[in-house]
Amino acid sequence: MKKVLAVLGLQAFTFHNNFWGSGEAHVKLDNKQLQLIEDALEKKETENTTAEGAESLADLQAKVTGFEAKETAVQEALTAALSLNGIAATEGQTVAQAIEVLGTKCKEYGDSKETHSIIQTDGKEKPSDGLQNGFYDPTAPHNQL
Repeated sequence: MKKVLAVLGLQAFTFHNNFWGSGEAHVKLDNKQLQLIEDALEKKETENTTAEGAESLADLQAKVTGFEAKETAVQEALTAALSLNGIAATEGQTVAQAIEVLGTKCKEYGDSKETHSIIQTDGKEKPSDGLQNGFYDPTAPHNQL
């Protein structure tokens, strides 16, 4: 009843009984008050209709189609990533499982010590074996006149 009171701008209803006090208590409203209630109900109905109609069936179907397209793209990207890493995609594998398998492979790559062949140096020059600038040998037969 608080909402009806708010619409009518009243603080409380005055309840009436029949002449002999029998029957249920009731409230008397005049035409102006009834019209205020009717207008408020129509306004509420209009607001509900526009809110419900904001997302029509076509809009919802378009959203579903968009989500399906994104899911397909994610599945294809995961399948490609799995194949690039030499992992076979299994039938019925979920996206979460595929990401978990890729994560395991990435951890394997990260833990591997065989990533590059790095030349170890101690900061000392190695003997040049008679070479100038590390590559020119003036005593080689093909460099003689």
